[in-house]
Amino acid sequence: MPPIVKVKNLSKKYSISHQGADVHGSLKENLTNYGRRFLQRLQHPFKHNPKQSQQTTEDFWALQDLSFDIQEGDRLAILGRNGAGKSTLLKLLSRITDPTSGSIQIRGRIACLLEVGTGFHPELTGRENIFLNGAVMGMSYEEIKKKFDEIVAFADVEKFLDTPIKRYSSGMYMRLGFAIAAHLHTELLIIDEVLAVGDMQFQEKCVNKINEMGDQGSTVIFVSHSINSVLSLCTTGLFLEKGRMVSHEPIKECVSRYVRSCPTAGLHWEGDAGDEHVRFYHAKLKKPVSDASYFTQGEKTVLNIGAEIVKPHADIIIGFSILNSNNQTIARTRLCDKEEYQDLSLIQGQHNLAFELDLELFHPGEYQIRLDCSLLNTKKILSDEVFLKFAVYSENDKIKKERGGQKDGISLGNRWQLPA
Repeated sequence: MPPIVKVKNLSKKYSISHQGADVHGSLKENLTNYGRRFLQRLQHPFKHNPKQSQQTTEDFWALQDLSFDIQEGDRLAILGRNGAGKSTLLKLLSRITDPTSGSIQIRGRIACLLEVGTGFHPELTGRENIFLNGAVMGMSYEEIKKKFDEIVAFADVEKFLDTPIKRYSSGMYMRLGFAIAAHLHTELLIIDEVLAVGDMQFQEKCVNKINEMGDQGSTVIFVSHSINSVLSLCTTGLFLEKGRMVSHEPIKECVSRYVRSCPTAGLHWEGDAGDEHVRFYHAKLKKPVSDASYFTQGEKTVLNIGAEIVKPHADIIIGFSILNSNNQTIARTRLCDKEEYQDLSLIQGQHNLAFELDLELFHPGEYQIRLDCSLLNTKKILSDEVFLKFAVYSENDKIKKERGGQKDGISLGNRWQLPA
């Protein structure tokens, strides 16, 4: 069967004009400069300043020479840092803008969710916009009517159906927009970061619906900075960097390549930090089992710390904290918590410390390890000098159905017991 999307030698160029120093200034600065030049022309009408009329044009290639195929039923994630060309590619695939060169062939109908409220008429009610959106997508009145109740129930906007869309919140906009796109049958669904607007419960509904659509043969193109959503939702990945395609491959390999390309604190630190009592020289996490640049739930890793007790002191406290993606401390441990190591701070010399981390206890997310060291109730020896960064993702093909949605953090595990 031929691919549902065929992209060949696709490029997009924008021309950026520069005139003097006004282009990047504020409105107030621009008006001031125009007024100053006008007065100068009045005072010196025959004097020509070449800078005033100088205008340059710069060519900016947002995308260059992309070629790839998308098969029917694929769920493709487009990955890349800001400025990589992801949004430009979505606009080209959605036919919002035309390519500078190359071609795009698409079989079937397309539904796009590129930003909140796309395709809505603000003066029309929610009910009217459902029929308007469906008609724009090429659906007949009977097809829309057949799916109407499902759309309203999914979006949870029944009370506001006859209210003009302009009075909807951004969350209501997004819920209704996604519900329409997901329930009116299309061969290709294109989704940008808009799912980030909804609450966790609705995001879970959306992901489950997208998985259901994929199982029924619909093709999905998805852009998100949430790696866990991408791994849970998508089957293949397209990695862009500075407008060029780096790879088009299965999603795990593509995510690993993308994560490796992002500058982070990493799994390893080397240096020299501390004070006259204790010095730290390295901290590192044992690498993931696979070649990926992230851990998966169920793995275990070991934190190794190299330290030297220079001036023994009974009140030296060594440990580390785990921080979530919001830099909030969610767990900590200290060497002195283990009875047999309470006197280690009195033993002069170098020590290699190790701590096993069970990643089964971590919800999917991104985390940091911060080394902590202090003299009890006296001074901090380490503040924020030593950080490691690591990510934990789920290998499940579907996002787990957890009440309240998924959050990064530590799980207490399944230790429930029924009374005897």
